[in-house]
This record gives sequence, structure tokens and C-alpha cells, in this order.
Amino acid sequence: MIAQEERKRIIDLINREVVPAIGCTEPIAVALCVARATETLGRTPEKIAARLSANILKNAMGVGIPGTGMIGLPIAIALGALVGRSEYKLEVLRDATPEAVERGRRYIDEKRIAISLKEHIEEKLYIEIEAEADGHRATAVIAGGHTSFVYIARDGEVLLDAAAGGKSEGGSEAVELTLHKVWDFATTAPVEELRFILETRRLNKAAAERSFEDNFGHCVGKTMRCEAGLRTMGDSVFSHILAYTSAACDARMAGAMIPVMSNSGSGNQSIPSTKPDEV
Repeated sequence: MIAQEERKRIIDLINREVVPAIGCTEPIAVALCVARATETLGRTPEKIAARLSANILKNAMGVGIPGTGMIGLPIAIALGALVGRSEYKLEVLRDATPEAVERGRRYIDEKRIAISLKEHIEEKLYIEIEAEADGHRATAVIAGGHTSFVYIARDGEVLLDAAAGGKSEGGSEAVELTLHKVWDFATTAPVEELRFILETRRLNKAAAERSFEDNFGHCVGKTMRCEAGLRTMGDSVFSHILAYTSAACDARMAGAMIPVMSNSGSGNQSIPSTKPDEV
């Protein structure tokens, strides 16, 4: 059996990696970085430059942004600057309102946002935001994880620099794991220490059921629950699992303002791995 101190480190790791998220994590991580740069700047930016790794650009360009009816990075960046709060982490845009979205549209139309590929980097997950206003400049960098800040600076003063020996902010402390240790933890950890996992089931099931009530994305899950879908796929535990999983993913990728529990930075990874057990 794993020692209590090591078990605590593993549970702390799970708590850092399994967190609520609204929307697809790539554009939301960009919005998070914008929010932190804006907070560091201390005012709404007049201009924002986003320099991103190829994977972030690819994964963020075609997904819905929560509460906007729009897709892609420009509106995520605009809202990150206007209403984003970095303390919300992957729920950074949960304060977005129709009024804020309209302000975001104007922000985009005013050509305040520049998005480009960050070259000569090794990280697949890299987000660099530079925000300017009134002659001041702030920079925030996320790398290695969707909420892991590795660099923060304002007007040339470095406030955080993980590369220079500082500790990254929001990242996960390394925990040495093996398949045997994971199995041992999963089969011997006291259930009362793991009850926080039930919140994952609650959130992801609620997202699926909300998706059944509306039309999100390709409506795969909702279609499986209709009469024609039941005739085709049957009415079994297996088809219910597929419908709930698909529905929650439909809502998330379409930009519904519905939280799901992300796992290691991925909502779509969490949803099928935590399907409701009473669907």
C-alpha cells in the first residue's frame, strides 16, 4: 500500500490536473494568458500581440468560444482582456455577457489584436501575450500546461521567470508514477479521500443533459436520444453512454457556457473517462 505522504502528493496532483473548464482549452488558455497580461498591465490594453505555438493555433482556430456564438482566437483574446479574470483559470470567461461580447466585436473591428506563430520554440503548448496601453507594456507566457505561467513582466521588470530558476505558477509538481503505483493507488486509496471526483461526474453529466435540451455542434448525442437514433443504435446502457459522452462534447466544442471537468488540460479527455454511471 502506498504511504500516506505519497498518496497525498498523488491526490494533490489530481486536484491540480482535474479542474473545471468552460470551452475548448486551447483558446481558453489563450484568454487566460491575456487576462493575466491585462491584470499585470493594470488597464485595458490598447493593443494585444499573441505569439502562439503551431498546436495552439491549429486547435483554437475552429472551435466555439463560450457565450459568444463565434469561433476562433480573436474573440477569446478580446474577452480575455475585457472581462477575463485569471483567478478563474480555465473558467476565465465565465463573466462574459452579451454586452461584453459586443464590446469584444468592436475591439476586434478596431484592429487591436495581432496573432502570429511563435517560431524557434520546442514547446507544443506555448502562449505569449504582450499587452500595451498608455506607453506601458506587460508580457505573460504560458508554456507546458494550459494554466502554467512561466514568465510575467511589466515595463521591463521581470516578475516571474521559471527559466531563470523561478518556480512556474499554476503548473504541476512532478510526481514519479509507474503503472504499478497507479494501480496500487487506485485499488487501495481510501474512498473518503477521493470523494472530490464525484464533482467530475456531476459536472459532466449536467453538461450532457443541458446539451440534450438545445442544438450544439453536430448534435450527435441529442440525435442518438431521438426516436430515429434509438431505432438505429438501440436503447441500452452502451448507447446511453455514447449519447451522454457525445452530447457533453458537442456542447463543449460548440462554445456553450457550460462547465465540464477537464483532465490534464482536456475536457474531451475527461468526459469519456468519467461518464456518468447512472445514465
